[in-house]
Amino acid sequence: MKFFMTLLMLLVMPAAVLASGGGQEAAGAVIDFTQSIYGYLGIAMFVLAYCLVPFEEVIHLRKSKPVILAAGVIWVLVALAYAKVGDTHTAHEAIKHGLLEYAELFLFLLVAMTYINSLEERGVFQCLRAFLVSRGFTLVKIYWITGVLAFFLSPIADNLTTALLMGAVAMAVGGDNKKFVVLACINIVVAANAGGAFSPFGDITTLMVWQKGKVNFIEFFDLFIPSAINWLVPAFIMMFAIGKAEAKLSSEKATMKYGAVAMMIFFLLTIMTAVSFHNFLGLPPAAGMMLGLGYLGFLSYHVKRREGSINKYDPILGSQRYMPFKPIWATEKSKKDISSIMDSIPYPAMAIGTDGKVTHWNKPLEGLTGVSAEERIGTDQHWSPFWPEKRKILVDMVLENASQKEFEENYGDKQRPSEVFESGHRAARFFPTIGKNGTNLVMTAAPVRDQNGKVIGAIETIRDTESISSEQVQFDLMHRIARAEWDTLLFFYGVIMCVGGLSQFGYLSLVSHQMYVQLGATWANVLVGVLSAIVDNIPVMFAVLTMNPEMSHGQWLLVTLTAGVGGSLLSIGSAAGVALMGTARGVYTFGAHLKWAPVIALGYILAILSHLWINSSLMHM
Repeated sequence: MKFFMTLLMLLVMPAAVLASGGGQEAAGAVIDFTQSIYGYLGIAMFVLAYCLVPFEEVIHLRKSKPVILAAGVIWVLVALAYAKVGDTHTAHEAIKHGLLEYAELFLFLLVAMTYINSLEERGVFQCLRAFLVSRGFTLVKIYWITGVLAFFLSPIADNLTTALLMGAVAMAVGGDNKKFVVLACINIVVAANAGGAFSPFGDITTLMVWQKGKVNFIEFFDLFIPSAINWLVPAFIMMFAIGKAEAKLSSEKATMKYGAVAMMIFFLLTIMTAVSFHNFLGLPPAAGMMLGLGYLGFLSYHVKRREGSINKYDPILGSQRYMPFKPIWATEKSKKDISSIMDSIPYPAMAIGTDGKVTHWNKPLEGLTGVSAEERIGTDQHWSPFWPEKRKILVDMVLENASQKEFEENYGDKQRPSEVFESGHRAARFFPTIGKNGTNLVMTAAPVRDQNGKVIGAIETIRDTESISSEQVQFDLMHRIARAEWDTLLFFYGVIMCVGGLSQFGYLSLVSHQMYVQLGATWANVLVGVLSAIVDNIPVMFAVLTMNPEMSHGQWLLVTLTAGVGGSLLSIGSAAGVALMGTARGVYTFGAHLKWAPVIALGYILAILSHLWINSSLMHM
């Protein structure tokens, strides 16, 4: 009864909503303003602002806006309250502490989001999805594969990105099978949240716990088995409801762009750097992440130069962008060397000899035309993928040094001599035979010469206009940073500052007493998970860290677990669930998730019991 009364109080009474944390331990003594008009107004502002957050999709008001406004008003009230009793120092120190807390979280997340955006742009996640949807797996296999990947990807990437990726796979193979899509989405949400609970990188709450020094990096893995149980128990039970329906087979294909593998390695190196900063140097993990952003900066510069201003095929044409000079063909290069360079060109490209026959036909061109190199090399049929009947294409005209009039006859005003390559030419045209509905292509061709200046062939590169438009900004690190989830980052600012202000009124001490003294640490930490499904685990966990109750290391692990996996109890309890409700709109809904809530709750309870048993030696002070 005491447990349920406290739960009711925390959900209804103003003191409860304050369970959103602050920064009082560094700000000096906190005066009790819980019964003052300033405190009541502060509570009202926070409640009003936070009530708008769940309705973001309905009222189209981004969640960051109301909490930022509330944060500003609350700190005005804090300053006025302390000024009334003649204290002008405490409020100043408290807000500085809150800003420092936010700055560390902000910088850490900004780097992580930038890496995720860069990997997405490089096609890493698309390749994984294309691989899964094109393998012809059964629905049950897809169910387990997406669950396993969600569980093991979320500790590295965030649970939101993981859920969106795996959810896209489930919807692609599930097709019109709504029952499977619902079950797969629930499974993915539970798995992503559970996977994020045993890693400081898996969720914002675990990151906050790690940065506060409550749990060391290695110690998070003590939660691996409880987290796995939290996911596997409901996953196994729900599996029997899938049935034996066949999966929808897709022919989706995708390839990773240049630099993708290096970015994955650099991301792992960045994580190692952040951990090393924290464990070995005693420095904030955010500083290590910022060093990792430096890694990405130089890699981004290299990728941009390779695919932008100086491409690897430039040595073949013997030119550098904006610096035209006579092309030089290095005759000492073997045919194998030239083929290797041709294959490294990130765009479709071909080369022909003076006899007009194809000498090189790279893999991107195979993908664009659907014609293999074996079929074209040694033939004069390089025109056939583009035209229904034989005719000269740009590379032929450049090889023959055609007149400007001939270029105009074939390409009209969408052609011009190249400013980069001597005797080169650029042209654009719509080709109805390329792609499903035809494609606008931009082509550049130039002659190849030997060391004596004699023309020994010609080369042509081909681009579609959409890829050119998308690549105008894709290699700029600043654009990757600009694509971070700024609404989310600003939402965290509003929450942390709201909570910091409310804690200065003294409410957190009241809540801490009710939860951790009256109920006891174990029941209080179980309650934190339940609250995480109703409110949001970020303010709840930040409140616990701010209250900083006296409890054992095992209890800190327990609250880390419950705050991480408790959001799975309801679809609105985690960012992963809310995101999938948006992408699978009308199929995966709050009601559909709620039907399986008892099964998910069983996993939640068994996860807690397994932790209390496995980590029993850590549960006592």
